[in-house]
Amino acid sequence: RKWGFETKTIDGVKIYALNLPLGRIPKLLLRAISKFGLLYLYKKIINEQGKPDIIHAHFSGVGYVASILKKKFNIPFALTEHLSSIIKPKITKDVFKTAKIAYSKADKLIAVSPQLKNIIAQKFEKTAIYIPNIVDTNLISYACEINKNTFSFVSVGCLIYRKRMDLTIEAFIDAFNDNDKVFLTVFGEGPEREKLEELIRINKLEKQIKLMGMQSRKVIADYLKKCDCFVLASQAETFGVVYIEAMASGLPVIATKCGGPESFVNEENGVLIPVDNKDALVTAMKNMYSGKYKFDKKTISTDTIKKFSPNAISKKLIDVYEKTIKEKGE
Repeated sequence: RKWGFETKTIDGVKIYALNLPLGRIPKLLLRAISKFGLLYLYKKIINEQGKPDIIHAHFSGVGYVASILKKKFNIPFALTEHLSSIIKPKITKDVFKTAKIAYSKADKLIAVSPQLKNIIAQKFEKTAIYIPNIVDTNLISYACEINKNTFSFVSVGCLIYRKRMDLTIEAFIDAFNDNDKVFLTVFGEGPEREKLEELIRINKLEKQIKLMGMQSRKVIADYLKKCDCFVLASQAETFGVVYIEAMASGLPVIATKCGGPESFVNEENGVLIPVDNKDALVTAMKNMYSGKYKFDKKTISTDTIKKFSPNAISKKLIDVYEKTIKEKGE
């Protein structure tokens, strides 16, 4: 990204951005710079657009900084939490302190999964509203099933340990190393790539397991339509947009009980397994391939789009905005 201020218009909405690609710097310095940058942007915005009705920040770190606008200009403030580290058994002192301050400043606090909502109540004694993430259903859609004599698993996520791509590949190897009609494709990039490549090479499964690296959302959306099952064995997810995107494409999913998927994966659209359990993952993958689980891909797509489309979620957000503005005005 280039340094400096920029504006652009997307779908009729004007975006104001201040790009500061600083790399790794101390958090206190980053927050100070972020506050300065936010105030600079705010002045630009009110000069051209007028005072906003409400501020909506995403993630507690951003909310911590954005809350200064509420205090300084008396603007209603909503905060959506997505941060996966919040649902971990142990939260770092810095993350806890930042979240606690941000949550205390928010007029409305939103959690992207019921489990995250419960954890916020338990650990921070704050009441959050459950509103899931939006899925871009304009990009992702269901495609009619194609008759073929192969079976394709697909996974999407950063190649970091928390996503447990190593476990997915190991489970695939255990389940299908003697079946050349089954394939696994992984989209994503990260520090685990070399380790995963070595795992594939040692087991001589380069023809069946492909690491595709970073690809555009359109490329991934088009590829999902060609697959039979989505699998991601994450250790922690506050929501899990990639599962929803796969389901919107009509794919049944194999997900872990890691915080987010429990709120939307059920016997009609997939399978939930314990975290870090290779045996359970092997069994689920084998059962998906054998046809033991019976899923209607069209129904999976239709139900998912109905619940998570921009239209469905935006109605819930607008309701929160209107209530927050009204309450602050009373």
